[in-house]
Amino acid sequence: MTTIKAKKALTEVRPYKQGKSDIKGVVEPIKLSSNESPYPPSPKAVKAYQRIERVLVIYPDGAQTELRSVLAKLHSIPKDNIFAGNGSEEAIGLIVRAVLEPGDEIIVSENSFIMTEKYARSVGAEVIKCGELDQRVDVDAMLAATCERTKIVYLCSPNNPTGTYTSAQELKRLIARLPDNVLFLMEAAYAEFADAPDYSDGLSFFSPEGRVAVTRTFSKAYGLAGLRIGYAIAPNAVVDAVSRLRTPFNANSAAMAAATAAALDQKFLQNNVSKVRATREVFSSGLRELGLTVIPSQANFVLINFESEDDLAYDLDRALQSMGILGRPAVAGAKNEYRISIGSDEEMRKTLNVIREWLNDRRRDRQQH
Repeated sequence: MTTIKAKKALTEVRPYKQGKSDIKGVVEPIKLSSNESPYPPSPKAVKAYQRIERVLVIYPDGAQTELRSVLAKLHSIPKDNIFAGNGSEEAIGLIVRAVLEPGDEIIVSENSFIMTEKYARSVGAEVIKCGELDQRVDVDAMLAATCERTKIVYLCSPNNPTGTYTSAQELKRLIARLPDNVLFLMEAAYAEFADAPDYSDGLSFFSPEGRVAVTRTFSKAYGLAGLRIGYAIAPNAVVDAVSRLRTPFNANSAAMAAATAAALDQKFLQNNVSKVRATREVFSSGLRELGLTVIPSQANFVLINFESEDDLAYDLDRALQSMGILGRPAVAGAKNEYRISIGSDEEMRKTLNVIREWLNDRRRDRQQH
């Protein structure tokens, strides 16, 4: 019998649970569980992906030269401060592993991308969670939690699963008051969908010699989730540390080619983003008209908050699945929430109709009892 054990730091880490993708007996469910794009990627990205067939026999460009050059121009950031990875998730993981040591602390908000916590725990760091105010990141709570052991302060904006954002003024105050040896790491996977006038994607606070890092992805607005390609913009010291840790070919040729073409087709991107924003607002308004509490969203999903002790999130999930629709319930402790990704107009109309019928059925049941 083996006596091999996983390292102790991983015993408190649960495997990542992805959004459901199938319903028994349903051939093609409406999948609104993983915040994917309802629209295909740029045709230019598709063509670039297909052309890679000719060079499948050789390794990818480990220096990621073309993609980094295009992203540098897009964001007006030096190319040397950009690196790509297998989704923004890997970029976050590389930064966390490059910066944190056992005993260090990373401060996160109550709601944030769970993989960041997993990476931190895997290296023996302690995760400090700060509560939120009205489903929004509490900057003051994060500052109050900072101590001499703090090495990273991490937040998502727009946040997942709430869809709320941290304003430019709040980011400025947070970054200015952090100690010089603390890295501020911001995940901006949903930045393209944000249209609030005071939203900031964090890049205005970046400098090569500074302490701000930002991660982005091609999985959401660009519609390239299946290729798993994202990137980080990070200070010199962080990029240097990551370069010693990153595997030689961590971004594949097809993903980089498609991402490069997609980044160059900003007109196509903005057209799709505009459609998602419009659908988001119509769907959110429809939910509110039904009497539901919907958290204002700047992302490509909405969060319904049920102020009830009943497990309404799971009850709604059963109703939606019975009609071939997949969302994502979130019930933990005092939370009773349900997240729905924004699909096409037709998909959201059907989803809204199912929710309306579900609410009507519940009201009829209450009247009968």
